Amino acid sequence: MRAKEVARSLNEVKLALFIVPVLAMIISAIISMYVIQPVYRASTTLMVFKQPEYATPYEVRMGTITLNQRLVKTYRELAKSTLIYEEIIKQNNLKLSVDALRSSINVETLGDTEFLRISVESSNPTLAAMLANETARVLFEKIAEILILDNIQVIDAATPPQKPVWPNHMINILMAGIIGILLVVGVALFRASIRSEVEETCNQADITVQHDPDNQLNN
Repeated sequence: MRAKEVARSLNEVKLALFIVPVLAMIISAIISMYVIQPVYRASTTLMVFKQPEYATPYEVRMGTITLNQRLVKTYRELAKSTLIYEEIIKQNNLKLSVDALRSSINVETLGDTEFLRISVESSNPTLAAMLANETARVLFEKIAEILILDNIQVIDAATPPQKPVWPNHMINILMAGIIGILLVVGVALFRASIRSEVEETCNQADITVQHDPDNQLNN
């Protein structure tokens, strides 16, 4: 496939190179803003912490931090347990199954720290914040009840988010425009390839006819 054929094919679809991406971006914007349901994320940050009542040596303080970091992992698994989810549903009279609630909640430790983050995704920003805070509250109750400990506190409570985390309108629109351009260019290259093959086949046929002894004899 020659560069001349590619340039010719691209020139033939130059109008489509403008129209198709623009239409794709408009359609993507409509779908992203008015069809796809937005998803909001609210997060509560907790910290395993126990303020010493008296001055302690450095080694003792470091040992407490190490213990707290280990407890964070224990609390994370407890926060992800069916026990916690059932209690949240029961106390708030939610019409949700345990599996549905579990799929909307993410509990993670923040690296090798004493921090724990509870994030909830929902189409309702107020519900997302409420569930994040409720998960933290129920977790406190179960830690005190099961482990008989009171060494965790809220650092940042969840508030209803103002903007959705998904879909990303700008990214979706840009991607639609890029896909539209690639589609038009792909069609142009395909046409150039087909045209090049047809011309090559015709040229080979002409060469065959010119060198055919029987054809020359008949002439």
